[in-house]
Amino acid sequence: MVELDTGPDVVESSVAATRRAWLVMGGREQAAAIGCALREGGWQVDASVHTLAAVHTLLGSGLPPPQVIVSGVRFDDGDAMRLIRLLTRRQLGPALFFASHQQRAVIKAAAAMAAACGVPVAGVAEQPVDPAAIAKALAGHVTVSPPPKRRIAPPLERAELFELIGRGALHPWLQPKLRLATGEVTGFEALLRAHDAEGRLVMPDRLVGALSQHGLLDQATLQMARQTVDFVATCLGDGLAVSASINVSMQSLSSLAFCQELEHTVASAGLDPSWITIEITETDAMADLATVIENTARIRMLGFNLSIDDFGTAYSSLMQLSQIPFSELKIERNFVAGIAGDPVRQAIVRSCAELGAALGLHVVAEGVETRDEMACVQRLGCSHVQGYLASRPLPAQVALQWLRELPQGRLVL
Repeated sequence: MVELDTGPDVVESSVAATRRAWLVMGGREQAAAIGCALREGGWQVDASVHTLAAVHTLLGSGLPPPQVIVSGVRFDDGDAMRLIRLLTRRQLGPALFFASHQQRAVIKAAAAMAAACGVPVAGVAEQPVDPAAIAKALAGHVTVSPPPKRRIAPPLERAELFELIGRGALHPWLQPKLRLATGEVTGFEALLRAHDAEGRLVMPDRLVGALSQHGLLDQATLQMARQTVDFVATCLGDGLAVSASINVSMQSLSSLAFCQELEHTVASAGLDPSWITIEITETDAMADLATVIENTARIRMLGFNLSIDDFGTAYSSLMQLSQIPFSELKIERNFVAGIAGDPVRQAIVRSCAELGAALGLHVVAEGVETRDEMACVQRLGCSHVQGYLASRPLPAQVALQWLRELPQGRLVL
């Protein structure tokens, strides 16, 4: 049954109210206590229901949707996950505030699912559930309109890619990597960018997949590699001891001709291959073991360093990780964002850092954007960081000037 507030003006007043809430909870006593605390905090509680069927009824009743639904995790006929699916179908729905006696892992999973589905999460109350604390937590809640949908440009066609490669329009933009112990800039990651015929910047989401699809990835990667090697050679010539890393697909590494051309590129610049790191993704590293070992061992034999990128995004085999000759492990940015206040992320990063250190690898935390994140990953054992806190990716000439202006190659944050 749907339980609405029974005052004679409930619908009219709920429309006029600026802060409206629904309660969707299996426990009636808990719902009553939370409802009372919310009303004392200035909320209009339009409805208190205990089943998903009742939520369906509410949504079809013409009653305006609330700003917040305070929800449990289990109901008489379902759970919070099914409620999230129900709300996902609405273009502009309420935010969810989870209040439950369920175990913390289940509540956090529900909140993570809501975020993944685009349903706003106003907060979480774990055991013991305190109605007054919920009302206090929601006191400053502001309804946020969803951002306008970003128009996604289609991947480039084969002819467009040929045109870019033909006029040398693919360029590395370089993002610095910092040694935490000293603040030294030790290297850069080369990230693919291009400029179309009108001078507009073309980002990797329109390039990488299309280059692979049309069989042009080797050519594009080598064009990037030549410019990156020249950048490192220029830095070393200026007395700036920095390396650089290049993202290379396992498809490219499986080509002996590609590896030989990469070796020739470095040799032509008079550069030792150890100044260049080849980055492969964790997903690539988890492909056929014999093939991966063959290709990565060849790269290491030629003198290049080898990094596993986006570590933690796939179901890694630790045995495979131990058998592939990596020199660096990069922790995926999703584990770093907000890490200072998230014990779960901290546990993951600590484990990755300890694993990397035990295998003798440099451990790089990617996507570091705040001082709190930097301090946290350093405390957890990461040796290097990369991210917007140090610098966004820069065109080669800009990156070179930026590096030249750093006192003794150190960045003080």
